[in-house]
Amino acid sequence: MTIGVSGVTLASVVTFWANHARQIRQHSFRLESQQALRSSLDAITRDLRLAGACLPLTGQFISLAGINAAGGDSVTIRTGLVRNNMSCIVASTAADAAIGATSVQVDNANGFTADMLVYLRAPNGAGELSAVTAVAGNTISFANAAQQPYTTGSGVYAIDERTYALDRSNPAVPVLTLTVNREAAQAFAAGVSDLQVRYVLNQNCPTCTTLDLPTGSDWQLVNSVIVTATVQTVGGVRPEDAATIVASSTAKPRNLLPP
Repeated sequence: MTIGVSGVTLASVVTFWANHARQIRQHSFRLESQQALRSSLDAITRDLRLAGACLPLTGQFISLAGINAAGGDSVTIRTGLVRNNMSCIVASTAADAAIGATSVQVDNANGFTADMLVYLRAPNGAGELSAVTAVAGNTISFANAAQQPYTTGSGVYAIDERTYALDRSNPAVPVLTLTVNREAAQAFAAGVSDLQVRYVLNQNCPTCTTLDLPTGSDWQLVNSVIVTATVQTVGGVRPEDAATIVASSTAKPRNLLPP
């Protein structure tokens, strides 16, 4: 009888600890997924809030860009860089630059460095992005030849560009990637299975127009951006380990707010 009672007690203890271990494992997987979701939304929201800072408010729109895709959207966010004194790294051309030019003379090259991404803006509001290859005195050289002429007084803006996108090369473990200034994409958060970006326009408000992706002049009307991320647990081998978490965040880009 003693052996039987001991056996029942031992079995109960084993069952209790097995259930407890399973709950801890499930909690661990869910906690990792929640952290991946939180870090992803926090990073994208932070960058969106800075979109357009130190960049032109008129002319060609470059602060935001994106791709709308069934397998997950991508969003590109551009922000102007600042010097140590918090002034924007912006210069004006001191001489005309013709089509095909690979360098420009500026009034002040302080803050510009090689490998930096810049935006060249002509007085008519059109422009282009290029990478800096060298800075010598007040001469800035670029990787790509100018696609249009830039007369004296054209703007040169130092840019920070960040692109968030999904990498589904391993279907079992989709990854949110971050590409900074067009360098190689880096893994940012594992388990992000979907990313949806929607753009709220300053149009037909208070029920403002919301688009999956603006086109043409609609980009100029963007007032806020809604980001929805879906994250799945990674690493679980049992069905009970699987979980899917969805959350959204809304950000108002600082320099895109209506006057």
